Amino acid sequence: MKKPVIALIAGSVAVGSIGFGSLASAMDKAITLTVDGQSQQVHVWGSTVEDALAANDLELSHRDEISPAAGSPISDGSVVDVKFARPLTVIIDGELQTFWTTATTVAEALAEIGLHDTDARLSVARSTPLGREGLTLSAVTPKDVTLAVGDDSITVRTSAADVQSLLNENDVAVDSDDRVDPGVHEAVTEGMTVTVNKVEVVEESEEERIGFPTITNEDDSLARGSERVSVEGTEGTRNVVYEVVYVDGEEESRTVLREDVITDPVAREVTVGTASAAASAGGSRTDWMAAAGIAPADYSAVEILIERESSWNPNAINPSSGACGLVQSLPCSKLGPNWNDPVVALKWADSYVKGRYGSWQAALAHSYANGWY
Repeated sequence: MKKPVIALIAGSVAVGSIGFGSLASAMDKAITLTVDGQSQQVHVWGSTVEDALAANDLELSHRDEISPAAGSPISDGSVVDVKFARPLTVIIDGELQTFWTTATTVAEALAEIGLHDTDARLSVARSTPLGREGLTLSAVTPKDVTLAVGDDSITVRTSAADVQSLLNENDVAVDSDDRVDPGVHEAVTEGMTVTVNKVEVVEESEEERIGFPTITNEDDSLARGSERVSVEGTEGTRNVVYEVVYVDGEEESRTVLREDVITDPVAREVTVGTASAAASAGGSRTDWMAAAGIAPADYSAVEILIERESSWNPNAINPSSGACGLVQSLPCSKLGPNWNDPVVALKWADSYVKGRYGSWQAALAHSYANGWY
């Protein structure tokens, strides 16, 4: 018996539907897709890993990692692991280097590139996530540094980037006056020595003496070589303010900031004789002794000794020895060119007698005992 045409068509449709459903079921895969450690269940219409990537809009470069390979077949329950590479730029002790890594945290990336030292100082936390856009960080590796502060010196291991950080790390406080070598902004390098000199700048005041000047007046009524003090000089005083620089407790320098006079000095006034030998000789013996500065108490001893030497003749010359003047100086040159000026001779004799015998009286005693002095 013949089937109706409608029945045949219906049967054909039924068979075709069953075949398409089987094909669709075969092409649709339920897989686990892991991207940078994050997993999700996805359905993929395809048969290879590459189909799974395309279905999820994942484009890979030659630096990225995928497991299994892109051409590998997939089935229900397959696991596809994708790790994207990202740039990590590290400035290590001032030197810039760029690495590509599939790590997703800074710590993992540093371990991957070989920067294992846990004492290295980083500009970001090690736990910082590393996104696909990458990251730039700085790293300072530990170094042995000598830190000298004043008389104390120690060697420290530090990850400080610069000298200021090193000082902060070691509780060394410095101010604008202190001297730090090398400077606080210098980078710390292996084996370097950082020297700190503590500087203190203070003001100090001192009371000081002011020397007095001497005013000299000439008098032609006094014998040449004689002098008379009319006003004794007096020192003045002043307050001087200094800026004093101390380095590590030792004074380095001082600079005068200002001076204030407390008392003015009083000048010493001296009158000196300019009379010639002839003019001087016109005076009396007492005048000559007074002009020579001989004390009146010594006049009697001087009278006797000079009488014995030259009979008080300023021009006396011993023809045999060459001794000359009132005091018969030998050689005559001891008295200078004005040897026949009685005041000059007596001044020299006063100095000689007191220097050798202590007094005119002692010189006279020596003359009595020995016939000379």
